[in-house]
Amino acid sequence: MNKKILRKFGFKNDQQGIINRYIRESGGWDTHLQNTKDFILQSAKSKKKKSCVVLGSGWLLDVPIDELLQLFDKIILIDIVHPKQILHKYRKHHNIEFVEADITGLIEAVYHFLKQSDKKLNEIEAVYVGEWYNMLQETDFVVSVNILNQLDILICDYIKKTNIYSTEEIKEFRKKIQQNHLDMLPVGKSCLISDYMELNLDGGKIIKKKPLVYINLPTNKKTKKWQWDFDTHQTYHKNVDIVFKVMGVDV
Repeated sequence: MNKKILRKFGFKNDQQGIINRYIRESGGWDTHLQNTKDFILQSAKSKKKKSCVVLGSGWLLDVPIDELLQLFDKIILIDIVHPKQILHKYRKHHNIEFVEADITGLIEAVYHFLKQSDKKLNEIEAVYVGEWYNMLQETDFVVSVNILNQLDILICDYIKKTNIYSTEEIKEFRKKIQQNHLDMLPVGKSCLISDYMELNLDGGKIIKKKPLVYINLPTNKKTKKWQWDFDTHQTYHKNVDIVFKVMGVDV
């Protein structure tokens, strides 16, 4: 992945922002992270145990990596960029493979496309580069971990800077990014965890709701929902606390 493009889209800064907020919240994320890990492990029980792919592994805050290493012969961690600290920590684990990839297949496409402003946004098609895409079909278990609603944010923020496309056009592109992700998860051997609604609270009272997912998510008897106290220091939005509604579902 072109490092210049990654910098322009702000991926490294965004990743650092996640760990900074986690530290700042000082344990406030613990319930959400444990719920995520529990759901992953529950889903893993019914899967074959040769290999597991984790999409959006990042800092591994919400990934039960030690338990997965005991369950599966091989773990493939996929993200746009892996924190150096994580690479160092697990460098001696020969059954962990780190793959850096754009799982949207759209970052470079968007970057080059925007230089041709005479075209419509919905004409951009995803291009998946690397063997990781084939791994999804061949592996025994695929985990999409708190990444679905994040995939469109930096891409669409970059698009908005051009002032070319309308809010509705960008919303439709968000849908496309999220639907592409859902469609790539192999049915019968995947689980998806995602925040889907943002709540703005003032003194504990909900004053605003904002949807974070623009597509219809699958539900079944194993679907679980919980809340994530994302920001209690009012640094994400001024003068309000932020809570995310989260769901986990087997795909």
